[in-house]
This record gives sequence, C-alpha cells and structure tokens, in this order.
Amino acid sequence: MTSHLDGPTWSPPPVTSVGEALAALAATGRPWLTFHGGKNQGTLSAEEGYRLARCWARAFTDAGCQFGDRVVIIAPNDASFVGPFFGAMCAGLTPVPLPWPMMESVAERRHATLANQLEAADAKVVATPASFAASYPFSIPVLTAPADEPIAAHVPVEPGHPAFIQFTSGTTSAPRGAVISHRAALASAWAMGAALGVGENDDAVSWLPLFHDMGLVGVLVNSLLWKFRVHLMLPTTFLLHPKKWLELVTSLGATFTVAPNFGYDLVNRRVPPEGLRLDKVRAALDGSEPVHRATIDAFNARFASTGFHPGALRPVYGLAENTLGVSFANPEDTPATNDLVWQGRHIPNVGRPLSGMAVEIRLPDGSVAAEGAEGEIVVSGPSLMSEYFRHPEATARTLRDGWLHTGDLGVVANGFLYVTGREKDLVIRNGRKFHPYDLERVVANVVETTPNGVAAFSVLHPDTGVEELVVLVEMRRKAGASTEEAVKLIRGKLVEEQGIRPDFVQVVGPGALPRTTSGKVQRRACVPLFDRSAG
Repeated sequence: MTSHLDGPTWSPPPVTSVGEALAALAATGRPWLTFHGGKNQGTLSAEEGYRLARCWARAFTDAGCQFGDRVVIIAPNDASFVGPFFGAMCAGLTPVPLPWPMMESVAERRHATLANQLEAADAKVVATPASFAASYPFSIPVLTAPADEPIAAHVPVEPGHPAFIQFTSGTTSAPRGAVISHRAALASAWAMGAALGVGENDDAVSWLPLFHDMGLVGVLVNSLLWKFRVHLMLPTTFLLHPKKWLELVTSLGATFTVAPNFGYDLVNRRVPPEGLRLDKVRAALDGSEPVHRATIDAFNARFASTGFHPGALRPVYGLAENTLGVSFANPEDTPATNDLVWQGRHIPNVGRPLSGMAVEIRLPDGSVAAEGAEGEIVVSGPSLMSEYFRHPEATARTLRDGWLHTGDLGVVANGFLYVTGREKDLVIRNGRKFHPYDLERVVANVVETTPNGVAAFSVLHPDTGVEELVVLVEMRRKAGASTEEAVKLIRGKLVEEQGIRPDFVQVVGPGALPRTTSGKVQRRACVPLFDRSAG
C-alpha cells in the first residue's frame, strides 16, 4: 500500500468571501467576541464588529487606498486588530497582519525584522494603535482610528481575490508572505469547524496572537462560519500567568481551546489543578509545532481531577501555506496505542486529512512512498495558498502540479498521518539521521528549560567541511550552578538516549535564541550565536 490519504468528500461553505461571512453573522444579532485583559477589555457583537469593520473600510478609502491595495495591520488581540483586519477586506483591500510585540521591552529588537516585512508587503498604509505608531518610524501613512461613519456594505470580491497575506513563521528560512484567497480562507475554516463539530452553543478561549495563522484562521475566521463565541486573551497574560488560561476556560465552561505544544508543557509545570473545572472541554487542539506524547500524557494525568476528558486533547497538523489545518486527530484515535514508534520515540498521530484534502508521503525522486516509509508530506485541497507574494521561484518550488510540498517529514501508517520532523533541520551523523526535536527534548529534561529553549543544528567545519552537531541551551545562571557540569550532563544524556555526541554545547542567556512569531526556535538563525572558540 502507498502513503496516500483522502479526507471526507468536500462540500463548499455557504458564502464566497470573508466580508460576506461577517455580514451573515452580523445579521443573526449574535454575540461574538469578548476581549479579556489589556487596555481594551469588553465585548463586540457580530453586528458591532461588522459596523466597526465598515468604519475602518471608510478610513482606508479616505486615506487613498484603492481596490486590491495592501494594508499592514500591527495590533494586539483586541478590537484594534479585528476592526482594520476585516475592514480592509470589506473595502476590497488585502490586510497583511504583522507581529505585535508581546512585550514592549522587545519591541526595539523587532524593528529590523519588521522593516524587512514592511518592505516586502509594499503596503499603502499601516493600521496600528497610536502608542505603537509613536514608537516606530513608519515611512508610509499610519491610521490609528476608524472613521466615524461606515461604508454602506462590504465590497463584493471574487472567491480567488486575496483575502490576506500571512507571513510564514520562518522556522527554517526568511519569512515569506503566503497569499490566501477568500476561497482558501473559507475552505480552511469550513473544514476545521466541521472536523471539530463546533456550533452556536460553543465558547472558545484563545490566547494565541491574531497575527498568527492558528489564532487568526483556527479561531477568528472559523467563528464567522460556525457562529461560536470567542474569548480572546493577550499572549503575554498567558506567558506571565498561565493559570489564567485555564481559569477562564473554567469560569466560562468553555468547550474549545487551542495552543502549541509548549503551552500545554507550561501549564503542566506551573499550574496546579485545584479549583479548575475542565469537564466541558470537547476539543483542546495541540499543534503549530511538534506534538509530544509526554506532554499529552502529563496534561491528561495532571488535570484528570478537573474532569478533563483524555480524548479532548487532540494533536493536529497544519501550516500557513495551506491557510491552516491539514489533518486533525479524532478523540477516539488519540490514545497512545495509536502512536507510531519511530526511531525509538512515540509519535502521536495527527489524524486523517480534513474535508476535501489529500495527503501523500513523497520520496526524493518524487514517487509516493510505501506505507510506513518516511518522506516529505505533500498536501492537496481547496485551502492551498495562491502563491508566495512576489516570490515566483519559491512558489514554483513549493506548489507543483496542484500539490503543496511542505518541507515537513512524515509517515502514513494504520490510516493515520504522523509528522516525524522537518526536512531541512535533519542532522546527519555517520549515515544516521537525527531529528532536532528529539535531541532538544533530551537536553530540556537535563537542565531547567523547555524544548523551545534549546536549539540543535549542524554546521560545517570551516577547514574540513565535516558536519558538526551544535547544541545551544538557554539556562538561567543561578548562584552556585556549574555550567561545566550542565554541559557534561547534556553530552552524557545525548549519548545515552540518542547515541550521538554533540561537538559543541554552548550555554546562552534566557531569551537569546531567535524565535518565530509563534515562539518556535529558528535553528538556522541560531548559527551566528555559535562561538566555536568557546568549545
């Protein structure tokens, strides 16, 4: 048998543009968004949201924006993002959401990255809060507030018209703008909502940033079609006080939430179960980065007393180039008995393709792999991006004959998809292939850090060209702690558990490793931090 999986038969959503979806939701008079924390707490009904969007549409057109122009959005998880994001689409423009600095202290460090993204977006205007406008030297006009009066209705657009441009996280390369059409955005949200079984009686809680595809499409756009209520937290609130996430889920009796694997890791380590009730949660999605069986098991065990259902924590797989979701594990398919034991590690399945989608595992020669063989994951379906914005060569490499070549490695076995690693991140030593995730988890268990605080990558020796393994570790330098002892423990544990000895182990300070907007370590960007002379 070959490594090919098909999702359920596709049926299109009832609308053809995001503006139409927002208008349809507004006509129901339903509650929609509640913002928790920050300066702009409060609620926004669907009707109020549609009016706010049309007021922003008026502001954009008054500023000289014309049909098809791009508009950069830089804003936190509140109405200052929602209004201009949907407002741009209501005016027939293309919003380009860029990362909002999670903490003011790191804003200056982001200026160089933001400058590159602004240049790449080639936008007409920027919509951002006045506080950020005052702190960043924008070279294009800036709008900080909507107009007083809305346009009469959203501007009709064709389904293939760009809905937004999503800059990819850039885990292994410089970020590129994935152009997502209205057709693709709605197809992704429609397929994900159908797989989740969400509807008008559901309450979703999310702290994920709205500029990132998982929060933007997986929660916000999804809610337009499936009419569930959304409660948004600030990412910084979660990072500083992770218990508030589960407290909000408890107080609302929320049924749906989502986080990357590190989020579940964090609450496993820092949040006691006392006082929490998670029995209403039907779906807690775990995605955006590698999903680990140890994290799932630890969460299920730690929060069993809260009434949390073990099958509710569901591994998922997706990427910005497919708008978002590719495959979701079903509750009945999530136990460890459905894991793949691959090179000594237990890999949870990420289910089967969503509606209308197909997945294959391809070998380097382009042929479809046999079931159980590792290769590149390729995806086909109605939610593929149109292109990388103004990157025809990258588009041609990634989109071929209707298939998206993800660069991720995977295996199809027992009717499920398993994500085993990232093609460009592989470390090859003595003919053996090692996935950095495996090495980083071993290191994280040796010292007081998380897998997101470790970077394992290879470099070539400048004289011999031999591939060398480097491990960078973020570690707090506590009084009396021995860096030399930690390095020795790391080397020994990697030899013991993975059969590989790193050539270099280097300790760096907290926050030193470069990360994507979703918090994943950018291994290639870590290379300049490596100091060969440090041993």
